[in-house]
Amino acid sequence: MAATFACNRARPENETKRNGEDLLARGSAPNVTDSVPGDAILAGGDVNFSGSAGGDYLGVGGKQTIGGRIHGSVRAAGGRIYLKGAVERNATIAGGDIDLDSAAAVAGNVYIVGGTIWVKGALQGGLLAAGGNVMLNGPVGRDVEISAGSLRLGPRAQIAGSLRYRVPRDKVQIDPSARVSGTITALPVRRGPSGFRVLLTLGFLVAGVVAVALLPRFAAEASDTLGLSPGRSALFGIGWLILVPIAACIALITIIGIPLALLTVAIYVTLLYLGRVAVAVWLGRLILGGRARTGRQGAVVNFLVGGLLLIVIGIVPFVGGFITLIATVLGLGAMLIRAQALREQRAV
Repeated sequence: MAATFACNRARPENETKRNGEDLLARGSAPNVTDSVPGDAILAGGDVNFSGSAGGDYLGVGGKQTIGGRIHGSVRAAGGRIYLKGAVERNATIAGGDIDLDSAAAVAGNVYIVGGTIWVKGALQGGLLAAGGNVMLNGPVGRDVEISAGSLRLGPRAQIAGSLRYRVPRDKVQIDPSARVSGTITALPVRRGPSGFRVLLTLGFLVAGVVAVALLPRFAAEASDTLGLSPGRSALFGIGWLILVPIAACIALITIIGIPLALLTVAIYVTLLYLGRVAVAVWLGRLILGGRARTGRQGAVVNFLVGGLLLIVIGIVPFVGGFITLIATVLGLGAMLIRAQALREQRAV
């Protein structure tokens, strides 16, 4: 199938690659406007998609604007995510501010975790949302379940199923024009994982999927390094955890070093967040055994299997936090070792 790709060619810092029918675009501001036969995988500071994807959309970035038509599912994580296109399957989104525009249309279910959530588009499936503030002002074809600090149903909210919510009673506003065909159930607000923790958890899965999809070979080789050299991986991970903050503090002493220190801290936090990816891929391969597949799709499946296991272990009281720390150190060290090996190979 012939396809053309417009990906901000005027910006040399943006990189676009084709892997079979899939498109991988990354950089400061990747912009895809044309048709992609397979999956569209985008990562960057300001991500824009307004074309057509025959498969899924996978995106991670500070800001994302997702338009056009996605024939598969949407999986996105970022600071601000703006969905205004058509999605023929499900949408899973994690971010600070999330806006499903009135022009957005999702044929399947929508799963959202965020700080501020606006849902104004048309959803044929159900809606599951957790966030600080949730505003629903559009049609939903099935049940809606909300866990939030505040909830507002606008005049255009039309829920074909039932509404269940965990929100403080004085923080719920339902417009008289809003319609709920099924039952409305106010569930007790209970103590549990904070919305921020849920956001981090879902964000880890989405960001991890995007990272593995962008760099499947690197993820697989880092997991191999972890299995072959766990001790060395631990040493590299511990060294990074200790030495990088010290270096950043030293850089902050001078005015010239402040930008470098801020950049170092940003990279440090990002790698800490994604440090468990290599461990998740390794665990997934271990669990699946002979059923584990190679290639990009295989790496993503391995990550999801292992990542879900790490999340389940992580919520176990006392032990979970310790195991999460170990997984972060080991995974971070394995990725650093692999990155160093790649630099040495390129230098030869």
